Amino acid sequence: GYTAHVFTSPVEALRAVRDQELTYDLAITDYSMPGMSGIELARALRALHPQREVAVTTGYISAELRQQAPGAGVSELIYKPNTGDELLAAIERLASRVQRGRTGD
Repeated sequence: GYTAHVFTSPVEALRAVRDQELTYDLAITDYSMPGMSGIELARALRALHPQREVAVTTGYISAELRQQAPGAGVSELIYKPNTGDELLAAIERLASRVQRGRTGD
């Protein structure tokens, strides 16, 4: 029941959000991407939409990343490789936060 918008470039994803070409309730991004890290993208998305959920997926969750993530507005770090079920579980957790935010709970 979800609609996904997929980008291969974080710069293009951010441009689409800034230009209001798409709307989103939550974002999941990779940590290592060309041109912009997942932390940088999360920070930029949260600057535009402070109440929206952002998760970062990565193959290595370092102590430094754990420290940087909250300050960048990252809601959740998702370890990869992950299965489709694990990713869906993370999406469900984030979506439930979005839903609670809409109902004021």
